[in-house]
Amino acid sequence: MNKNAFIKQKEELNRLLTRPYVSRDQLSRGQKLLPSNLIKVITGPRRAGKSIFCLELLRDTKFAYANFDDEALKAIQNYDEIISGLQEFYPNSDYYLFDEIQNLPNWEIFVNKLQRRGFNLLLTGSNSKLLSGELATQLTGRHVTLEIFPFSYHEFKKINS
Repeated sequence: MNKNAFIKQKEELNRLLTRPYVSRDQLSRGQKLLPSNLIKVITGPRRAGKSIFCLELLRDTKFAYANFDDEALKAIQNYDEIISGLQEFYPNSDYYLFDEIQNLPNWEIFVNKLQRRGFNLLLTGSNSKLLSGELATQLTGRHVTLEIFPFSYHEFKKINS
């Protein structure tokens, strides 16, 4: 296991959690979906705020975080090592946030296995595979999608208030 990758990601997460963010209009819908055992898939265009939305959603919970834009995590062959690392660095987590999951080869099999084992998962992604109709096939009715767009007019007004 690459412990250094988990250490760096936890440091990054802690920095992100110290910043203030604009409350998104979709936050209340996300909070209603959070306890569900369905996989929460947060989609949307690049730079729309999917990751930050998830951090805001999970801010007051115990959650584990893995960002698969990190080549060290993408290189792990045995995906059980990812779970072991997350459980070591984020013990007793109620939720698991997998950011940019589409970068992990065969992510669908991994995610399905975790969902069957009772993990409460949130996934973000923005590439065409995650946004396409293939998602419904890959997760076979085990997911709910929440689409995040760039700021609405209402959200933009909050910045200047």
